[in-house]
Amino acid sequence: MKDYNEMRVNSSSLTPMIDNSETQIILQRHCNYDRTSGFLVQDSINEQKRIVENFVLNLKEKYGYDNVFFLFSASNTIGAGDLRRCIDSTNIIMDYIVNTLGEGHVLNFRSGSNYRNKIHDERAVIEPKMFIDGTGYYEFLLNKYGEENIDFWTAFEEDTYKEEREKLNAEGPDEIVNRGIKYICALQKYATWFHKEYPNCKLIIWTGTHYDLISPLVKKIRDWDKTDVVWVDYSGGISINIDKENNIVANVNGINYPFDLQYKKQLHRHF
Repeated sequence: MKDYNEMRVNSSSLTPMIDNSETQIILQRHCNYDRTSGFLVQDSINEQKRIVENFVLNLKEKYGYDNVFFLFSASNTIGAGDLRRCIDSTNIIMDYIVNTLGEGHVLNFRSGSNYRNKIHDERAVIEPKMFIDGTGYYEFLLNKYGEENIDFWTAFEEDTYKEEREKLNAEGPDEIVNRGIKYICALQKYATWFHKEYPNCKLIIWTGTHYDLISPLVKKIRDWDKTDVVWVDYSGGISINIDKENNIVANVNGINYPFDLQYKKQLHRHF
């Protein structure tokens, strides 16, 4: 029987674990936030700062700062107060890297880039599309359960009403995993280009996203069932590591697992 800690994604994979000519993709859940105001909770902000401070310290001790480059992206989901919890959370990481290592180590600050010193606004890692896609599936679930309660989310995550969902052409957990995989495929292509342009360098792509992407992706990586419950800590996450031969492994809670890209691959828009 799986225990709670095994089914809980923490932040232990958010540490440097690649050598030169390799890429580390970090998928991190946003900080905790106030549901009414949309602002990040201070205790969670402090935890986010601790994570990046430890990351930089471990980077210095294991590899040094030379030949290390970061690219930052995050879900463009807009929450209460028109705030963007993933972008706000990832900005904490990026600001610390810039202040500690300098703008030269952050690709978002490269002159001529598309990023203009900002987090890359990424729609491939947003929260479930049922909130914005107009298919009626959100309203269908809301009608069943009256509110976004535990039963509501259990039905969504376990795809209890798959037949009804598919009739509405709405996104379910499998589709969320697939768009996450497509995003990783796009990053793999970008990483291949990057390492040709900048040989013998490390590339770290730090992406702020949601529980709704990380949880089903971990279930896929671990070959668990949809009915299994996988919690994701605020600021918790996983790493996807690409070696010099373009092989990929996923790291969940500090443990490596095979990562299968046998999904329909679709070119992503330019990074």
